[in-house]
Amino acid sequence: MFYNQIRQSLKHEILTQLPYLLVMTSILLSHFVFKGEDLKTFISFIILVPIFAYFKWDGRIPVGYALILLVLAAIFLSFMKNEAFANQLAIYAYWLLVVGVATLTIEYFREERTKNN
Repeated sequence: MFYNQIRQSLKHEILTQLPYLLVMTSILLSHFVFKGEDLKTFISFIILVPIFAYFKWDGRIPVGYALILLVLAAIFLSFMKNEAFANQLAIYAYWLLVVGVATLTIEYFREERTKNN
């Protein structure tokens, strides 16, 4: 009984954190594994759109990460004078904004379709 409650609680906690982990994984993969290569970076971010749409996760999550990356890019550019890294963070933020807007657009059309039915 107690074991099942812990297992269910842990499963619920993992599922609620999964969208955040997937976005972070895309950022880390793009930076450390793909080294900012354009096509691989594009694919690592754009694959989030169907995943977020299928599981009906909140599209504001990638937008939130994009805003954080833009603030970090400004900090790296202003205080640390690291223009290359700031540019890379801005590129990742751009792709996350694309993912967020695409996901939010899908959510909007889903809601409109259910209202009309």
